[in-house]
Amino acid sequence: MIYRMSLFIMLSTSFITKSSADVVVSSPTGGSLTFTQKMKGGHYEDNAWGKILFSNKSYSADLSQNDRFYIEDGSSKVSPSGKYLIVNSVSAGTVELGDGTSKYADRAYCSVVDMSNGCIVSDWDGEACGYSWIRGKDILASSEEADADVFDFNSMHPSIIKMKDKLSSLDAKGVSNLLRCDAPSIENINKYQQLAKENVKTKKIALDTILSFLNGRKEELSINEKASLFSAPNNSSQTRSYLIPGDKVKLIQYSHDKKWVNVGYVNPKNMPLITWIKSDTVAK
Repeated sequence: MIYRMSLFIMLSTSFITKSSADVVVSSPTGGSLTFTQKMKGGHYEDNAWGKILFSNKSYSADLSQNDRFYIEDGSSKVSPSGKYLIVNSVSAGTVELGDGTSKYADRAYCSVVDMSNGCIVSDWDGEACGYSWIRGKDILASSEEADADVFDFNSMHPSIIKMKDKLSSLDAKGVSNLLRCDAPSIENINKYQQLAKENVKTKKIALDTILSFLNGRKEELSINEKASLFSAPNNSSQTRSYLIPGDKVKLIQYSHDKKWVNVGYVNPKNMPLITWIKSDTVAK
């Protein structure tokens, strides 16, 4: 049996429109989520959709997962602030049994989407799918009672810095969601460089991200002597690569002791690289 969660809290912060083909849930934060590709027949419910598409003023993105269909009948509401939306989905398929027969099986999921940027903040199944927004707060709880259980969905917020040995296993969908959730910054850009190095499948996405980040950096430095490249601000992380006098790099940040500088270099083939060099090898 497919378990469904519906939110019936009447909130003034969401706007739902229907067309003959789609359902659109909009938020005052500027984002909207479109449920499209109506699914019919078989095991599908009446309000099953094949895709969910996010859009805001800056970009649009397909948030769908290939093994899911999405449930939306026009009753979903964003959180009281308008920032988050709970999306219900079902993963289903035929399972082969040991006796040579097969049966249809499904599992219901509920995800929280950040309606400002399309980040899938969390994705879970089980008891928490029955939780709803506390009136006036962006908090998911089992009831309105003071001692109700609270589900901390933000603890699951994707962050590339928190990822240790999982970078190589990310697929394109995972990396795209990570970029929406954890935009490149001086704090995490070295991890995106690590992603480009370790994950062959998503290398181009990571390199395009790094290049865009560097194009937005204003301060440029010149290499004034041969500069060995380091993967971290310490001597033990030296690589075989180096830059030569006259090369230009974009400043990202200095180490706390000012002995190292984190820079971005773009080679003549427009390939970007984030690296560390010793600060006495550069000049403004």
